[in-house]
Amino acid sequence: MLAPGLLALAAVTLFPGVYLLYMSVLSWTAFSPEVRFAALDNFRTLLRSATFWESAGTTLLFVALTTTISLVLGLALALALNEDLRGRGAMRTLLTLPLIVPPVVAGFGWKFLLSSDVGVIGAFLLPMAGIRVAPTGDPQLAMASVVLADIWSKTSFMFLISLAGLQAIPPFLYEAARIDGAGFWAQFRLVTLPLLKGVLIIAVILRVLDAINTFDVIFVMTQGGPGTATATFSILGWKIGFTYFDLGQAAALAVLMMVGAVFATNLLIRRARLAV
Repeated sequence: MLAPGLLALAAVTLFPGVYLLYMSVLSWTAFSPEVRFAALDNFRTLLRSATFWESAGTTLLFVALTTTISLVLGLALALALNEDLRGRGAMRTLLTLPLIVPPVVAGFGWKFLLSSDVGVIGAFLLPMAGIRVAPTGDPQLAMASVVLADIWSKTSFMFLISLAGLQAIPPFLYEAARIDGAGFWAQFRLVTLPLLKGVLIIAVILRVLDAINTFDVIFVMTQGGPGTATATFSILGWKIGFTYFDLGQAAALAVLMMVGAVFATNLLIRRARLAV
């Protein structure tokens, strides 16, 4: 009974993964008839490259900023809209709308908003603060621009998971805490966070995996620029594979990304088990 599902799963995940490992040990350049076994040469080349380590730092910064800020914002919004407020149903609906916007569309939208020629933010609001350059074209502001766009697009996800976790907490626990004299912060620290910790760690795992693989928003807004200011691993892999046409090195980078994602996920899963 499970065989059809397992075969379909193997076709869309197992086979591409095995083929990726196979490509990573080949010296394979597109449009070149020569394909030879390179063992671990592709991995050595990447690990000795300054560009790789610069991209690793950029990826870690992007993942840390987007995950942390979207988690804090999503939890804060969930706490606010978990209360019995007028219009909270409409606000919940509005906050989930970014989830249905494709990341490419979100990237284009923020690119135009931040444009120094026609953007509401870039052409009108930022000049009032003394910033007269397009944020996506400035090495100091480009990362903040793509982080802002990604947070806008993905905070709704953290909000929904946090809200679901909050609504699963029995109300009598808060009533008991209030009877004991606990205020809002004491209730949050002693009741909400301990019972929500496992849910939040699962949300962080999903968010980290998504942030590591983010490509569309960054590509649409900056294509990894200016220079290498926003060149995360996904952008670097695209450049290696589709600009330099080195398919073996691009596959090796994808394998390293997969190993890093598995390592980070295992650490977070262990924390989740301890929390639960």
